[in-house]
Amino acid sequence: MNSFSQASVRLPTRRNWLLAATLTASVLASLDLFVVNLAFTSISASYPEATPQAMSWILNAYGIAFAALLVPSGRLADRFGRLRLFRWGLGMFATGSLAAAISPDITVLIGARGLQGVGAALIVPTSLALLLGQYDRAQHTRMISMWSASGSVAAAGGPVLGGLLSEYDWRWIFLINVPIAVLALAFTSSMKNTPERDVKTPDLVGVGLLAMAIGSLVAALSYVSEWGLTSPMLWGVALASLLATLGFIRRCLRHKTPAVDLQVFAVPSFSVAAMGMVGFYVGFAIMLLGGSLYLTLVWAWSPLMAGLGFSVGPGTAVVSALLAGRTRLPPRWLAGMGSVFFTLGGVLWFLFLTENAGYLPMLFGLMLTGAGAGIAQTGFLAGGVSGLPASSYATGTGVLNTSRQIGSALGVAGLIALTGAGTSSSNYHLAWLVMSIAGFVGLLAAFLIPAPPRRAEIAEVQTMAGSAE
Repeated sequence: MNSFSQASVRLPTRRNWLLAATLTASVLASLDLFVVNLAFTSISASYPEATPQAMSWILNAYGIAFAALLVPSGRLADRFGRLRLFRWGLGMFATGSLAAAISPDITVLIGARGLQGVGAALIVPTSLALLLGQYDRAQHTRMISMWSASGSVAAAGGPVLGGLLSEYDWRWIFLINVPIAVLALAFTSSMKNTPERDVKTPDLVGVGLLAMAIGSLVAALSYVSEWGLTSPMLWGVALASLLATLGFIRRCLRHKTPAVDLQVFAVPSFSVAAMGMVGFYVGFAIMLLGGSLYLTLVWAWSPLMAGLGFSVGPGTAVVSALLAGRTRLPPRWLAGMGSVFFTLGGVLWFLFLTENAGYLPMLFGLMLTGAGAGIAQTGFLAGGVSGLPASSYATGTGVLNTSRQIGSALGVAGLIALTGAGTSSSNYHLAWLVMSIAGFVGLLAAFLIPAPPRRAEIAEVQTMAGSAE
């Protein structure tokens, strides 16, 4: 009786430790994006020799590594065990964070950020999979809600924390990750690794080609203003991106265990949603980094004040996402509504944001774009997976999140190409216009998302997917 009682107590304790570990890791991966944006100006001051294009890779090295490995990491988790991969991810993220904190030059910092991106790509999917694996299906909705909420808290608090730490020393925004990662690792000390499955390792060559394709495209976009449209270097890098993209597609279609299962793109709703995510997040990245730079460079706000002033945007996104998840509106309407809000925010900044405008145009723009991001993301994700068979949900959401990262990397590159991290309001005028156009692209994609398929159509897609395997 005593042994049974002890066992019954031990299981919830292990679950609680795992819950703490996964939620801590979710905060860690989400926090990094919002913290770094507010420290961008402080980091730039430490490396005066670094060009704005080089500085942009502090963000893009992370995003590209994350995008390339996000989908294959799920299969890697099945191959080597979820807990083992989760721990590897935490270790890589902590190592990359420490290297970033002590980096002597911009090159080391960019490399460290890439290692952080690899770690985050291993952490995000395995953390949720570990969490769901420890609870009954009836509790999955509550667990997903808690996991998502932890990331939302990081998004809302990230700008303030980034501003606060940057007031002291920007290196602390990376150094603070180390004890958090160690704490999450400690929470898993009593856990046992999930059994390894007889699953083949995904095509790592394909992963490399995807990273090369995104990286080359981002480089061409970043340096177009410096190299010029007639530069052989520009067209050489663009050609490298095209060849890497074609090579990636070819390997995905022919390899037994492709880096990304392109079968999901055979579903029209998914293809449109993925394209909409890329377009929308080009604008979102321009807003996220551009708004931070505007506050610190044009208005010369301190990092802490900029963090406080900017936090209203992510905070609005959290609230709007929660509300969007409770509505009965079709995904295409959510994606369209969010895109309209975001476009209006960009137009507002384009028309009224000047050196002497005061905070109100910035505030209303942040509220509109924040609400738009929260609603549109919900719509695009729901619309994208609505036509997929249940067996493809994990792949589909992974690809959609990869699309988001690709759009964000292109947006950062586009912003730097348009503004050069300028210190005048006029430097950002065109960027706000491009941001509005990106929101409008999201609106067009939303209109093209077809209605959810009937059950017969879903069964047909499942049959096609099964025969393809």
